[in-house]
Amino acid sequence: MIECLRTLTFCAALLVVLVSAVSRPAVAQSTEALLSQKQLFVMMYTDQGRAIGYQRLLASIELDKIKAELERDHALLEQNRKLYEKNAIPLIELEISQLKDAWNRKQLIVAEKNAEAIGAQFEAVSEIIRYFDGEPVTVQELYSSYRRSWDAGCDKGPDEVVAMEAWAAYAEKSLERARQLNSRGSLSLAVLLEREAELKIARSNAESRAGRLDRCRAVLFPSLEDIQRISR
Repeated sequence: MIECLRTLTFCAALLVVLVSAVSRPAVAQSTEALLSQKQLFVMMYTDQGRAIGYQRLLASIELDKIKAELERDHALLEQNRKLYEKNAIPLIELEISQLKDAWNRKQLIVAEKNAEAIGAQFEAVSEIIRYFDGEPVTVQELYSSYRRSWDAGCDKGPDEVVAMEAWAAYAEKSLERARQLNSRGSLSLAVLLEREAELKIARSNAESRAGRLDRCRAVLFPSLEDIQRISR
């Protein structure tokens, strides 16, 4: 989400540069070749493309990580179900496994949407590079790519809140179990304090993210008509 806002802010600043650059007077030539607008934009978008490419890699790694954790924790859930049926573990242990599985599934949804948003960003920047390389790119094509990125970045916001709430539910149940074990002397105070901190962080993150859902589309969402009105 933060990266989405940074990208939109960058685009807003760049639009200002593009508009002002149209009427900028020519600069006298010196002994060294001066930087042209085209050279500047190529380097800027190449750099942005490299950054987004790295984000795309990290998003893919995160997606694979969550899938692996989901598979692992689901296996543990099935095992705990069998153990609970045999009265080998208390109900709360099964509940913790169920909440962890639910949290993993919510995280997977967010990770998939995040990868989609970054992929659209990468596609848009790639189209810009092709444009500077002399290939034909229409305004509609480029706007469509950016719009997919903007929409995907904002659309995953509610899912992020749901995932954080699932994390808080898991953390709360884990803390409940930690207090039980600590009262019996089976769990150290350090671990108990860690569980308490995790719950505070989870609740704080969920509340903070929920309170910022309406800000995403308010940052900068120019329409296709807004873009088309910019003079060449």
